[in-house]
Amino acid sequence: MPDHHDPGSTALSIAAELRRLDPGALAALRRMGDDGAVAAYWRLAASRPPLSDRPAQWAPIVRALAILTPKGAPEERGDLHDPKRPLGTALCDGGDPDWPGRLSPGQKPKAAFSERRLAQFMAARGRQRNILLTRAIRALAASKPASAGLRVPDIAWAFLQSDPSEMLAKSYYHRLDRAERAAEPTETPADA
Repeated sequence: MPDHHDPGSTALSIAAELRRLDPGALAALRRMGDDGAVAAYWRLAASRPPLSDRPAQWAPIVRALAILTPKGAPEERGDLHDPKRPLGTALCDGGDPDWPGRLSPGQKPKAAFSERRLAQFMAARGRQRNILLTRAIRALAASKPASAGLRVPDIAWAFLQSDPSEMLAKSYYHRLDRAERAAEPTETPADA
């Protein structure tokens, strides 16, 4: 049973339930507006007081989790949660743990979610931030391998915090920096 005072715990319980949901209900949650006016949302809210107490806050989170939940039959869906993959990291690498793959000499890794888009998100406030975050989640869902997960509580915190910029940017740029350093040619003594 989730700890109803901890948004991360609530998000984890929702993600686990979405994994078992039938494709029709999951599709309805993906299309849901910010008001939570979908029967499947209220089914989830029945055992999670934060969802019923604050649907305007939680409907975008549930929609984001539904968007990220792999399509197909419930028994074929993998676990969405990977505690070692922060949301910022997944935005940088598109959810692909093998990113950037093999690069040609001199080629730099390119983040899946551009730095420009990340900067726009970080500068946005209120409803606009939720819109941009939902777009980022949709892009991530389109690019990530179905078997790849991410840290589910980060999604809840990204919507609930007044400014989640540091949480996302820190792991985003850590991932980008590591990939850029790995792509840099190394000098050998003969080159010097």
